[in-house]
Formats: sequence, C-alpha cells, structure tokens
Amino acid sequence: MNRGLIDARGSPCAPISVRQGRFRGASCLQDVFDDLEENPDGSVVSTLLRPSSKLIGTRQQFSSDFEAGSCGVIRLSDDLFVLNTNVSFTKGALAAVTGQDFIELHFRLSGRLSLYPEIPGNETVDVDKGALLVWRQPEGMNVMERLEANEPESSMTIYLRPSALERYFGDYTATLPSAVATGLAPQGNGLFFLRMACYPKLIELVRELWSLGIETGRDLVRGEALVMMVLCEIMSMLEDAHNDSTNICRLSDIDVRCLRKAREHICSQYTPPPTIDELAKAVGLSATKLKSGFKALFGKSISQFANELRMQHALDLLRKSDNSILFVAEALGYEYQNSFTVAFRRHFKILPKDYKRDPLILSHRR
Repeated sequence: MNRGLIDARGSPCAPISVRQGRFRGASCLQDVFDDLEENPDGSVVSTLLRPSSKLIGTRQQFSSDFEAGSCGVIRLSDDLFVLNTNVSFTKGALAAVTGQDFIELHFRLSGRLSLYPEIPGNETVDVDKGALLVWRQPEGMNVMERLEANEPESSMTIYLRPSALERYFGDYTATLPSAVATGLAPQGNGLFFLRMACYPKLIELVRELWSLGIETGRDLVRGEALVMMVLCEIMSMLEDAHNDSTNICRLSDIDVRCLRKAREHICSQYTPPPTIDELAKAVGLSATKLKSGFKALFGKSISQFANELRMQHALDLLRKSDNSILFVAEALGYEYQNSFTVAFRRHFKILPKDYKRDPLILSHRR
C-alpha cells in the first residue's frame, strides 16, 4: 500500500487531510488550533473573552485544482476543539495523518471516511453517512486517510484531550472502555476504533453544531452548549457499551454490513418483529453476534429498536379517528387488545384511549 499522498501526476506532495485542516498550510491539527488567534487570511474569526479562558471561532473557504470547500474550527479550551468540514476532491489520494494523542469523535454526515492504520494486523476502517467513529490516535502513530474523488464529504469531529473529559466527567476511565483511555485495542495488537450508529437525537445535535454560525460570541457560547450535550450523549453510549467493549472492537466490516441489513429488515417488518433466530439466519450472523453487535453498533437492543418502531407506528394509527384500538392492536401484530394496551402504557405512560382522545397529551407530559 502506498504510504504517501500522491498527486495526479504520480508525484509525492505535502500531506494534506480533511482532519489536518487547511488554515495557513498547517502541517498538523495542533498547529491549526495554536494559530487560531492570528486570524488566518480569508477566514471569519470571532472571540469571546472570559476571566480565565477565551473561545475562538474561525472559518475558511478554499478552492484549488485538487479540492474545494470550507472548514470551520471552534476552540473551546486548550484541550477541546471542533472541526467542521464540507469538501470535495477532484482527484483521489491517500493522506498521512500523524497522531497527536487526541481522543477523536468523528461524525460522518455525507460521504465515506476510510482509514488505514499503519499497524500490522489492523484492518481498513470505513465509516459511512450517519455513523460515529471514536478513537484515540497515540502521539506519532500514522493513519492513512483515503480522499475520494468527486464525492462530496461533510463531517464534524470533536478533538479533546483526556484532561477535557476528566474536567467535565471526573474519573471517566472508571466507566468507559479501557481502550478509550489507552488508544490501543484490548488485544494490544492494534489501534482502537469504536464504530457506532447515531440515533436521531444525537444526529440532530450534530447537524445543529455543524451548521452553527460563529460570527459572534453568543454563537460560540451556543456551540459550547451543543458540544456539552453531544459529549453527554456519547458518554452515555460509551458507558452502556462498557461491558461489551471487546465485542465492539471485533466487529468486522462484514459484520457491520450484516448488522445494517438486520436493521433494515426490522424496519420493514416490525408488526410483529422477526425472532432473533429468524433475523440471524436472514443476515448470516450467529444469534450471539447479532445481539451483541446490534447493541454495540446502534446503541440499543434489537427488542428496544423494534418496540420503538412499533410504538411510533401505533401513534400514527391512533391519530386516525376511524381506527379503533382493537384495529391498531391487530395491525401491530398483537393477539390481544389488552397486550397492546399494556405495552403502549409501559412505553408512553398513558393509555391508548387517552392518546386517541387527545394526541397532544404526550407533548404536555414531555
């Protein structure tokens, strides 16, 4: 595998990467973060002074024969940064990204991220739209990033040092997978990567942060609040995955494709949902791998995911005045109306008849 960036003529050129930034031709992210106060040419910069800190935001448009797009950076502290990118490349290439000991939370909004760790035994890591990748790249360790031609890419990455997690969450190492703290896989023979799918609440927060204007100090405060909300959601996800961290790390690309196929299968059949054995056979995974992998990748169990789909469909059916509760129960695959009523009340804390009488009752309770 080629370990350097190759331009269209086949000649080596200076490393460049979406994750390295493009401000003033900086060679590494830390240079980008350190130089924010110098107001790079062509960027919009906003600052907010506080008694013991300064928030900084900057954005740059760029266009060349190789790439076109924009990058934005928010610096919340010396150990916490946000990088938003929206870019496309005219030529495909590989870019070397040198580790700087950041914990990275990468959200893929469009396009695909492909990483090639320069460690024997490490597989290619692909991250598609709607996914979250968590990893920590040790100081000096190289990872190659593939830049795809003519494929628009947008992403948001939160870069933070362990000190930032400790400042906000205390002894985070006690509740998270140990590999987050070390950057190395539990087997000790490779770089740690944790792939998760983003659920709607998290995607909404990420998109709001990605599209945030940074022209004023108030924008930066709002960005800081959104980052804290995103971090809280991710910390919760990581804590839930703590006991299954070994299984998560061993999910192959084939496993991920099978698990996504399982999710699609459930989305098309949840009234009632398929059994674990039926689903495992349909996607080509063992029942054990299916259950642990689904929870690891999507943040909830198969039964939780299917039940949420089922209950949301129940709301849609109950809003139609000509649908009786018995009809809704049968449409969702319940043998008895009472079984549906119990399930609905357990999920929403109200009875189906109360929701049917006043659909706004749920918004009043939230």
